[in-house]
Amino acid sequence: MEEKYIAPKDAAEILVVKKTTVYDMIKQGRLKAVKIGKQFRIRESDVLALVGDSPQDPGAAGQESLLLCGQDMLLDHLCARVNAAEGYQAVSRSYLGSYNGLFALYQGQANFATAHLWDWETDQYNLPFVPKMLPGMEVQVYHIVNRPIGIYTAPGNPKGITCVEDFAREDVRMVNREKGSGIRVLTDSLFLRAGLSAAEINGYDCIEHSHMAAAAAVARGEADCAVGNERSVLGSREVDFLPLRYEQYDLIVPISELGRPVVQRVLEVLRSDALRMETAALGGYDVTDMGKRLL
Repeated sequence: MEEKYIAPKDAAEILVVKKTTVYDMIKQGRLKAVKIGKQFRIRESDVLALVGDSPQDPGAAGQESLLLCGQDMLLDHLCARVNAAEGYQAVSRSYLGSYNGLFALYQGQANFATAHLWDWETDQYNLPFVPKMLPGMEVQVYHIVNRPIGIYTAPGNPKGITCVEDFAREDVRMVNREKGSGIRVLTDSLFLRAGLSAAEINGYDCIEHSHMAAAAAVARGEADCAVGNERSVLGSREVDFLPLRYEQYDLIVPISELGRPVVQRVLEVLRSDALRMETAALGGYDVTDMGKRLL
C-alpha cells in the first residue's frame, strides 16, 4: 500500500496540539519528516503511531524525563511551564487517549496519564475506572478541567439532529472516534444506554483520531454528525455545536511516582493561578477546582 504523507497542520489536528508543537517534534527527532520543495510532509502512519500504541521512551538525555499521556492541547501549556521551570525537557507527551493512556500507566510505560472516561452505570468520570484498569496500583487523582461535550453538525443543523438516538436514523451518517479515546467510550456508552447497536448506525466504523478531525469531516460533508468537545470548534462557521453534557478531565498519578521532583513540579504548576488563567483564556474550559485532589 502506498504511504500517505500529510502536512504538519494535519498532523497537529490528529495529535490535538499546536502546529508549532509538530515542528518542535520534527526538530527533536520525535517525528520524521521529508521536505518537498519548501514544505514538510510527515507519514500519516508515524503520526497515528503516536496516537495509537507507541508511547515515547520516558528516559531521555541522561536526565529525569517523564512521560505524560493525553491528547488535550492544554497539556502543551502544562508541560511547557514545567519544562521552563526545570530548565530541560522534564516532561514529554504521549498522545494516547484515555483508555490506552491508563493501560500504558498500568504497564509501566508512562509516569502519569489523563482521562475523561464516563461510567454510564454510576454517571461518574474516571474514578470508577481506576480499580478496574489499575488493579493493585495506588494512585492519586487530580482534577484538571471540565469540558462541554456535544454533537457536531453542519451549519444550521439541516438534518435536525438533537440527540444520539438520531444517529441511528437512515438519513444520518456519523463519524466516530478511535477505540480508547474518552469520546469513543462516551459515545458507545450513550448508544448502549439508548439500546442502539453499532449495526444500526451509518458511519459507525468511519474513524477520525481527534476532535478537530471529526469536526472537519462534518464540515466537508463526509458525515452529518459526530461527538466532540466545544473547544475544537469555537468560532467555527463550518460546524455547529449542540451541547450534551460536561465531561470531567483528570490527571492520574501513581503514588510510587510522587517522590520524583518533576512530578511535584507538575502538581505545583497544575495548581497555579498562572496555568488556570492561561487555560481559561483559551476558551472552552471550566477551570473551577483545577488542581484539586479527588482521590
